[in-house]
Amino acid sequence: MSEKLKVVFDTQVFLRSLIKSSSASSRLVRGFQEGRYTLYIADETEAEIIDVLNRPEIRTKFPQITDELVQKTPESLKQAQRVILEPIDPISRDPKDDIFLACAKAAQADYLVSEDKDLLVLESYLETKIVNVIEFLTILDDQSSKD
Repeated sequence: MSEKLKVVFDTQVFLRSLIKSSSASSRLVRGFQEGRYTLYIADETEAEIIDVLNRPEIRTKFPQITDELVQKTPESLKQAQRVILEPIDPISRDPKDDIFLACAKAAQADYLVSEDKDLLVLESYLETKIVNVIEFLTILDDQSSKD
């Protein structure tokens, strides 16, 4: 079997996976839990994920995101590899997204998976390809068929 891909998710992947358990994002998160690739996070990216999941406007709009699901998120992230972020020059049109690029850099990630147009428009950062969820699922399926 080939070496596992190194991957970083932005917040939208986690958010969408909790909104709809049958979504492509949920399938992707399950792939992480099944060990299909190695997910990398940093304290800063985890804090962003938890912050967004706890925002009142998000919780009101998506009542299926319960306290229980939000509380399970840090537990599920314990399987991820931790990296320490170093400051990077501003890259994204949205400066808040730069933490995901910094995480990808620290992890030397193969892919940054995002649904954020401010990240997707970049297409790549250093050696990391920036793709959406469907593109990454296709990459995983292609890799599985080769193994």
